[in-house]
Parts: sequence; C-alpha cells; structure tokens
Amino acid sequence: MAGACANCGQILQGVYCHACGQKRLGDADRRLGHLLRQAFAVLTDLDGRLWGSLRALFFQPGRLSRDYLDGRRRRWMSPFALFLLANVLYFVLPVGVTDFNLSLHEQMRQSLHGSLAQRLVDARIEQRNRDALQRWSQLPEQDRPASPRTVLIADVAGEYNARAGDVGKTLVILHVPLLALGLWLCFHRRRRYFAEHVVVALHQFTFLLLFVQLVLLPAGWLYVHLAGAASRGQMPAWAMFTSLVLVGLHFTLGLRRAYDSPWWAAVLLPLPLLVLVLQGSAWLYRPLQFLVTWAIT
Repeated sequence: MAGACANCGQILQGVYCHACGQKRLGDADRRLGHLLRQAFAVLTDLDGRLWGSLRALFFQPGRLSRDYLDGRRRRWMSPFALFLLANVLYFVLPVGVTDFNLSLHEQMRQSLHGSLAQRLVDARIEQRNRDALQRWSQLPEQDRPASPRTVLIADVAGEYNARAGDVGKTLVILHVPLLALGLWLCFHRRRRYFAEHVVVALHQFTFLLLFVQLVLLPAGWLYVHLAGAASRGQMPAWAMFTSLVLVGLHFTLGLRRAYDSPWWAAVLLPLPLLVLVLQGSAWLYRPLQFLVTWAIT
C-alpha cells in the first residue's frame, strides 16, 4: 500500500522508506509494548552504541575522543549524550559531601567567599529571630509560650544542605570548560579547535563521574558492610590512593591517545591540569554553587 513517509515525506515503496530508512508505522508501533521492546533492545544490545561506548570509555582510554576528532563518530554515542547519561546517574544516586557538593559549614570556611557566606547566614538568622519574636508578641498571652523559639545556625544549615546536593549536581558541568581550557593551554600546538578540547574534557569527566558511581560507591558499600560497623566512615587510605592512581592512569592514557602526545607529556601534564581545575572550582564553581543554593533556600 503506497503512502508518504511520516519522517521525510517520500512516497513509500515498501515497509521501509528508501530515502531516510524509517519504518512504515503501524498500529503495533504506537503501543506501549513497542516502546518497552525498544528500551529492552537498547539495554541488552552489548554491541550497540551505548554499551560499546561505555566499554571503550573504561577500557580504551582516549579512543572515543580520538575517533571523534578523526571523524569516526557514527559507532559511538555523542560526547554530550554520554556525559548526560553519567550526570543522570550522578544526580539520582546518593553521594556524600564532595568538592561538587559542599555543606554550608564547608562553604563558610572557603577563603574566597567564606566571609560573605558568614555574613549572609548571620543576617538570615537575625531576621528570622526578629520575625519569630514579632509573631510571638502578637499571640494572645494565654497561648503564648514562655519565649519564642530561637533560630540557630543548625536550622539554616539543614535547609541549605537539603538543596546543595541537587544544585551541585546540576552545576557539575561547569568543570568541563575548565578542564578544556587546561587542555587547550597544554596542547595549543596541536592547532585544535576549543570545541575539540571540550570533547576530550567531556569524555574524561564522564569517566570520572561513572567511576565514582559504578566503582567507588559499590566498593565503599562493600567495605562498610563486609568490614563491620567499626570501620564505618571513610574508605581506608590505601583504597583512596588506588582510586587516584587508576583515575590518573586513565587520564594519562587518554591524553596520550587523544592527542598522540609523547609519554612524558601524558605523564606530567595531568598534575598541572588537576591544579587548574581545582583552582577554577574554588574560584568559580564553589561560589556559584553557594549563591544559587542560598537564593533558593
């Protein structure tokens, strides 16, 4: 039966459009079962773009970036799609206090904006105590408690910390251009566009987020539950050191493959890049995280 393709408008000669390849839609394609089958096929297709991209990201450092820079892009998920996948996992899974999610007390100790945070906290506590006193004075004397409840810093911190995590997870993408800037400074002789450095940064940061969610969190959970209640708290120093070594090794191998850099550059450059990202986080990300969280609290 002839008809027009719903996607491109070409006259259909069969089940699939000869121009764009889309299948002729039937009643079965509009039902929930079809949608669920598609989702199942994507999740179980171990040779598909999703799982292939994840395998390459973890076990072939730099391959996704190098293939993208060289124009071999069809078989992999796009850098932003892969990053958004990692960011969704980071958003929904529990994460403790990290550089991406500082508590109010941690923000008040920051050298750049800590004094501003302290003043804003003091002003809010003072204002709330004045409001509480006013409401207390307006109550009938027989219904009035002995004194109004005093608002403490713990009350303000609890409200702030309840929102800080979601804000931090939303703003985590700000670290990508910081890392891309460092890559551009280190590899400017490669004559790459800044957007290409952003691609490398996206892949590296995607690996970091997934490593935290898929390796560190499960390892920490196993350590806590297998080692017993006496070991609850932070992971041992050797585990954190091993994690840093693995992340650093992945970064080194990724830079060497993505930029075809010599070994000395791939080994030595991660350290100043890390310093740049940490400084950028202290100067840009942490103040912005505080201001946004404070504004909506």
